[in-house]
Amino acid sequence: MPAGPRGPLPSLDGLRGLAIGGVLACHLLNAWPGDGPWERRAVAALGLGWTGVDLFFVLSGFLITGGLVDTLGQRGWWRGFLVRRALRIFPLYYLALAVFAAAGPALGLVDPWTFGRWGWWYWSYLGNWAYAARQVIPALSHFWSLAVEEQFYLAWPLVVLLARGRALAAASVALVCAGPALRWLIVDSGLPVGSAYRLTPGRVDALAMGALVAVVARAAGGAGLLRRAWLPAAAVGAAGFAALGLPHGFDMHARPLEIWSHLWLALAFGGLVAGAVATEGTTHPLRRALSAAPLRALGRYSYGLYVVHYLVHVGALGALRARPWGAALLASRAGYAAYAASALAASLLLAWASFHLVEQRFLALKDRLAPRRAAA
Repeated sequence: MPAGPRGPLPSLDGLRGLAIGGVLACHLLNAWPGDGPWERRAVAALGLGWTGVDLFFVLSGFLITGGLVDTLGQRGWWRGFLVRRALRIFPLYYLALAVFAAAGPALGLVDPWTFGRWGWWYWSYLGNWAYAARQVIPALSHFWSLAVEEQFYLAWPLVVLLARGRALAAASVALVCAGPALRWLIVDSGLPVGSAYRLTPGRVDALAMGALVAVVARAAGGAGLLRRAWLPAAAVGAAGFAALGLPHGFDMHARPLEIWSHLWLALAFGGLVAGAVATEGTTHPLRRALSAAPLRALGRYSYGLYVVHYLVHVGALGALRARPWGAALLASRAGYAAYAASALAASLLLAWASFHLVEQRFLALKDRLAPRRAAA
């Protein structure tokens, strides 16, 4: 298989920035108090930030598959991959859980009895399956997507090992096509609303779409195919999502969207990832847009932002709503805007600190504990 894109791709940080920006807008502004027509439209548009999670999944499928393919055949390949992933995601994840376990009850975010009974879902990276069991801890509810990622990390190397080259591309296409059917089964299974959105089988199309882009990028003639196909794919995916969502107000839990929207989003975001790869090192407008410093900065700190922002948001909202002056503050446009800006600033500060004080220290161990050398 020809060599694919190696080394960092700055445009991908820009895509991460778009993804986390959407998630932040969706969560921090979902309780906006204004009800004017323009406000309702603006909040509804920002509410589409939930699609940022789909973009994260496509990016993960692309990056993880590319890394696995590029090092396949290396001694200790699977172990090295798992060690590198653990050093990347475990330290901050478990630090956040430990702080939550210690401070959450005192802050009123969870009662000790509930955390004692249901916390194991989160300690074991099964937070997405807590939805199916109706044992969700609300302040940790956003951890579901981290659980999907971890479960993908455990299973996907086996697929890469057994299916190589065209077989891996075929497996990826099959999983993309299987996504709606798997969500249909989950929706009709009697599980709680939203389970298809959060359970790993329901998100295989986004992960597999990213994997497909990674395989194509490494195939003979793949670079040219990406250059030709990325814009049509992104446009068709966006148009399909819009046509599906408009009649239902883009309600993510409306049955048609719950089953089909993620397929269209996978196509749209797969096109964007392909475009980022195809235009890297050029003066293309897409590359220039994705290389904007604010987007790349958000992307650099996106993992920490994702982990901490909802804890900050839920904790601060709960504390303010428990006080008459706080409830009055949140009921005004200016007050809520000040709250949202403060919550964002606090999340950015915590994400910056976590990256430089926690994440980078463990990332520095990767080359020593799991050196990454491309296979000959």
